[in-house]
Amino acid sequence: MLQKLGVTMKSEEKDLMGKALMKRVMQTWLPASNALLEMMIFHLPSPATAQKYRVENLYEGPLDDAYASAIRNCDPEGPLMLYVSKMIPASDKGRFFAFGRVFAGKVSTGLKVRIMGPNYVPGEKKDLYVKSVQRTVIWMGKRQETVEDVPCGNTVAMVGLDQYITKNATLTNEKEVDAHPIRAMKFSVSPVVRVAVQCKVASDLPKLVEGLKRLAKSDPMVVCTIENLGSILLLVLENFTLRFA
Repeated sequence: MLQKLGVTMKSEEKDLMGKALMKRVMQTWLPASNALLEMMIFHLPSPATAQKYRVENLYEGPLDDAYASAIRNCDPEGPLMLYVSKMIPASDKGRFFAFGRVFAGKVSTGLKVRIMGPNYVPGEKKDLYVKSVQRTVIWMGKRQETVEDVPCGNTVAMVGLDQYITKNATLTNEKEVDAHPIRAMKFSVSPVVRVAVQCKVASDLPKLVEGLKRLAKSDPMVVCTIENLGSILLLVLENFTLRFA
């Protein structure tokens, strides 16, 4: 059967049994990465096509302003509209990549951007920052590559913004003060496991708080709250997450 499938196994792999053997055969015969990429190419619309009818679900502002038009047309020459959806831990201890998708314009190394957090209200300064992107990175599988700029229609990871973004944010050019944020992602599930955490040694409390902040930043389904009496509650989706907390 393996010969018909064109699968060649190493000598040490031939000793595998049951699920381990099946997993190795499937990984060799039909790698998930290749299959998923092929299906995306054949079945998913391009950003230029999809954003024409999805802009009304993406943008919170008026659908006839310059920012909505730039998103609708996936315009690389328009104002920057970028949504950060996830914070990814970097190799530097305590630092994160801000990972997101460029819907309009382009983001480049050294560019000053307006960061509109989830609590930002147009016309106010709450949860609003202006900072520079130190480095722009694209991921090629497990490998990352530093690039000068990334145009719309692509995903990007940015260095230097992790201190100002908790979980998600909208980025635009520094002077685009009239831009509205992109709608935050909605999840079909919510945290259901509720656990109280505390330090065995009181002097370690700052380390615990910092660790919980990092956990909440890297996992969008983790919520940390502090009760009135000072107890710390950790809300997660499943017990599996607690093993790494």
